[in-house]
Amino acid sequence: MDKLHQAVADNPTSARAHVRLGTALLKTESIRAGEETLRKAVELDPKSVEGWVNLGGAMMTHWDFDGCIEANTKALEIDPDLVHAHYNKGLGHMYLGQPKRMLTCFQRVVELDPSHPAGTYHLAVAQLAAKKLEEAQATLTEAMKLGYSPEPKLLKAIEREHKSQAAGAADQTSTPDSGSDKDNTTP
Repeated sequence: MDKLHQAVADNPTSARAHVRLGTALLKTESIRAGEETLRKAVELDPKSVEGWVNLGGAMMTHWDFDGCIEANTKALEIDPDLVHAHYNKGLGHMYLGQPKRMLTCFQRVVELDPSHPAGTYHLAVAQLAAKKLEEAQATLTEAMKLGYSPEPKLLKAIEREHKSQAAGAADQTSTPDSGSDKDNTTP
């Protein structure tokens, strides 16, 4: 870490030195210090894809999801096919409760890297949020084949959605006089 601090001290206008220090700070010392150092990196070089992506990741860790999305959008303006930036943006949209945007991001992750286990899993989450149950199940199966262990909450949510759809289908096909055993009386 001392060498990274020294590299910034020796080269205060080097965006690369700031990115390396900022990234190391995120992992070892302080997310806030890492974020500040990464802000300096992208100030020095607004085309630093690595700086923008890591800045977005730092912002996500302290629940600044709008900032995460903005930083990763900047990275994607420079490199539109950067899987990590699409993934981080998707997580930001997930935490902000924006399923359509989340779905778009994770679809792109899987388009760019079909073997991305976490991207595939989060695509299934987005599909479930968008009420695309059959797609979500198929995508979840694919994520599991890729080695991703699903959260029990997702499996329960899929089960609930199945029951909800089955109940909705039953409500549409049964009428009070159709011989249904559904009790239409109120207690």
